[in-house]
Amino acid sequence: MAKGKETQTKKLKTIETYHFKFADSKITVLSKEIIMTGSSITQIHYPFDFKGDSKYKTIKRFIYKGFARDALPVGVSSSPLKGYGFTRHLRVFADFINKNYKFTEIIIANDQKSVFDIDNSKLYLNEETLRELKKSFDTVEKKNKVELKTALEIALYNLFPSIFKKPKRNSYIPGSLANTINSWSNVLNEFTDNDKKAIRDLFDKLSFVDGFLADDSLSKTKEIIDNQYLKKTLTKYKELLQASTMGEKRWQDFLRTHSWIFSSILAQPVILYQAEAFVGGKKLDNTDGKITDFLLQNSLSDNISFLEIKTHKTILCEQKSYRGSDVFSPSGELTGAMVQVLNQRDNFQKEYYANIAKSRKGKPLNEAPTYETYNSRCVILCGLLSDLTPSQRPAFELFRNNSKDVEIFTFDELEAKIVGLQNLLNK
Repeated sequence: MAKGKETQTKKLKTIETYHFKFADSKITVLSKEIIMTGSSITQIHYPFDFKGDSKYKTIKRFIYKGFARDALPVGVSSSPLKGYGFTRHLRVFADFINKNYKFTEIIIANDQKSVFDIDNSKLYLNEETLRELKKSFDTVEKKNKVELKTALEIALYNLFPSIFKKPKRNSYIPGSLANTINSWSNVLNEFTDNDKKAIRDLFDKLSFVDGFLADDSLSKTKEIIDNQYLKKTLTKYKELLQASTMGEKRWQDFLRTHSWIFSSILAQPVILYQAEAFVGGKKLDNTDGKITDFLLQNSLSDNISFLEIKTHKTILCEQKSYRGSDVFSPSGELTGAMVQVLNQRDNFQKEYYANIAKSRKGKPLNEAPTYETYNSRCVILCGLLSDLTPSQRPAFELFRNNSKDVEIFTFDELEAKIVGLQNLLNK
């Protein structure tokens, strides 16, 4: 801050001139002019530093049009003791234009747009622009102060836990999230796992706050997320289909992760009750226990279904025709899987009441597991329709459509269901 005094050195009908005299030297500088034209006032400030030199590299004048003497906009100084020019709140902006441009005049008025007139070395600003600049920098400054205070409190607590209390979590600083997002380069790999978790948690919380997000905005955001999720699921699914050799375990892991697919297979609201569930059948020597790949449950009726998973390489029909050129037997792998899942259901139903009693033992009725088996469905997911020849396909369709107790789905049919769901969301 400069030490001295500003005095009026000239006063005419249309112009007033002011100089600033430094107290500790004989230096006097032109500091301000006020030009009056009718009812309008134009103020011209000549910014200077505490030594009396020009405050900026090239900027010589700040011209204010249409502002009262004591009512300049935010972000600029009206005090000669501070040398006029930009206030500390806009120091970053001032340093930026001072370093990168050769403006000689800053012209501030409310009846103009903010323009970088580089050719004429003039910068035009209005009050709204100055207010937005100050608001942005104020948010960052406040955030920095809070972060510095928090860092100090954490350091003191870690060093002297017997003296200092554990710091409380800071409240949110309005505008800081917008500043962070606006300055982000849109490169997704910049996010850490903690960042991703924080974003998910924030969206989950805000989704359930009434009125925080507009319904159309929330719906659109959910559509985008659903589409991305389906796209990634489909990409992974296709990668598995391309594998030349693959065990059942990888398909089981994939379906366990994306258990919503079960509703597409059974065309009813189902949940994954248990993966690799024991369904009974053990002998006295503890052998021959039956394990089903997935035990599914209708979320409305509690009825259980059995899903047996093979691989996309499972052969559906024998290669050699049984009669003529269009009668093909189902493959041994397919019929074996059918008997396997029927055997699982049979054992489960035989031991149903014993299993219910065991699962409810010692538990309140409202906590005991509930499931029913009303002629439970048996489903097999195996093979590819595309692997069948034109002669084999009719035989396969005749066989599976006449299978009363076992439903057969292929992996490419399931892929088509997922694609169909994605197309529906896109529309």
